[in-house]
Amino acid sequence: MNATSNMNQQPTRTPSATQSAQPGRLSQSAPATTLANGGKQPAAPKLVIAVIALAILTFLGILSETSLNIAYSTLMEEFSIGASVVQWLTTGYLLLLSIAIPSSPFMVRRFATRTLFVTAVAIFTLGTLIGALASSFPMLLAARLVMALGTGISLPLITNIILEKSPLEQRGAMLGIVSLVTCAAPAIGPVFGGVVMEYLDWHWIFYTMLPFLVLSFALGMASVPEIRHPGDKEHASISVPSLLLVALGLAGIIVAVSFFAEWNGDWRFWVTLIAAVAVLAVFAAVQLRMSRPLIEVRVFGYAGFTLGMLILLMASGGVLGLNFLLPILLQRGFGHGSLVAALILLPGAVVGAIAAPMIGGALKSHFPPKFILCGFIGVTVMDIALIVGHANVWVVAIAYALFMAASGFVLVPDQTHALNQLPSRLNADGSAVMNTVQQLAGAIGTAVASALITEFAASAARFGATSADSYLQGFASSMWVIAGLAVAGIVLAAFMFRFSTRRPPEMFEV
Repeated sequence: MNATSNMNQQPTRTPSATQSAQPGRLSQSAPATTLANGGKQPAAPKLVIAVIALAILTFLGILSETSLNIAYSTLMEEFSIGASVVQWLTTGYLLLLSIAIPSSPFMVRRFATRTLFVTAVAIFTLGTLIGALASSFPMLLAARLVMALGTGISLPLITNIILEKSPLEQRGAMLGIVSLVTCAAPAIGPVFGGVVMEYLDWHWIFYTMLPFLVLSFALGMASVPEIRHPGDKEHASISVPSLLLVALGLAGIIVAVSFFAEWNGDWRFWVTLIAAVAVLAVFAAVQLRMSRPLIEVRVFGYAGFTLGMLILLMASGGVLGLNFLLPILLQRGFGHGSLVAALILLPGAVVGAIAAPMIGGALKSHFPPKFILCGFIGVTVMDIALIVGHANVWVVAIAYALFMAASGFVLVPDQTHALNQLPSRLNADGSAVMNTVQQLAGAIGTAVASALITEFAASAARFGATSADSYLQGFASSMWVIAGLAVAGIVLAAFMFRFSTRRPPEMFEV
């Protein structure tokens, strides 16, 4: 089905008896559990436990990130590095994650689900141990990269399990559970990092993660279901040249953005960026010619899914960009210690954690683009509030809390709605694309935020600003870019009403 036919579907149309008999169709005969619940089929408790077990790994990846954000100033002094270097603890993690995820369609078809789960836990545990024992910045960075490989297996596995095992009307609620677990990390991370930095040292950020890995392993071994279909293993294949192409293209984009400030936006930036985009274009062309592509890029033929990915790029980039900027503002601009800075950010992180599952559960009764549009409007207003009131710590704390609440109206509805635009045969490919875009957005958002505040703070210092004032001015100037992303998101959300369908493609495709 092409994008045009997808856009023109009528939301009230239902499948014929012939369609219902086709493989992958929605069945006309609902199971008894569905009828007993007013047409809403509930998610099995065992499935919920499996999703939580996998989400814990993502939780720990974000926990280490947000905890280390609070420790950035200490790490910069301890290892004698600048902000443009220390941000690679986040950017490098997200970059390797975005490179690892494209192989997920092959992995979920080739290997047993439980095997993938055990492998993810083992790799993540290895990275955690390296981080706990790290004595230099390269060793600490290596730990983060190994952890990214583990998350690169677990993160798409969560989405695939939800798509394969969760009832359609419960997808939003299930993704909301994932968001609850993963959004709890930003709530706990800064405070936890502040306490660790106050009374211990940053190595304990990794040591304390080990019991949670044991819990994840125990829950997963008892609940992770098999999601492979008959014949998947025999037909699974992976193209190494394709994997190298997508890795080179994604890495090129991150490098270009990360070194923009250092290169002063000269020819090196443009050559690297254009080359990276060209490589990704070649990758897409190669996939279209392959009978068994690494990723089925035809998912972008569904207009609603493509819009969803663009929205995800804007929203995730803005959230992670702001989460990078705020600890630097509070510590270097206001002069607060790690623990105080963490407590200032805690209400916003808690609000974000609570909002995600609540909004996810409401999606079964509402058209998701309504949430997305309202969310982006709220994000834009809060971005402007942070620009205007950045010199007042109370304004920063309140605006950040409202920003996170508004972001909850964007992220889960967008992911749920975008995936619902695809037929079930493209579940693994859609999941891989979505998770890659999300990690790429985070890497770009963090790299851009680092480049912006470094450049603007240095510019303010050259004009005579004190060290604290230079970071205050640098934050305000950087926020204009974050606000611009939110405005672009409003425009894309408006297009969602016209170019996406309310019903899954199985309802229409022949």
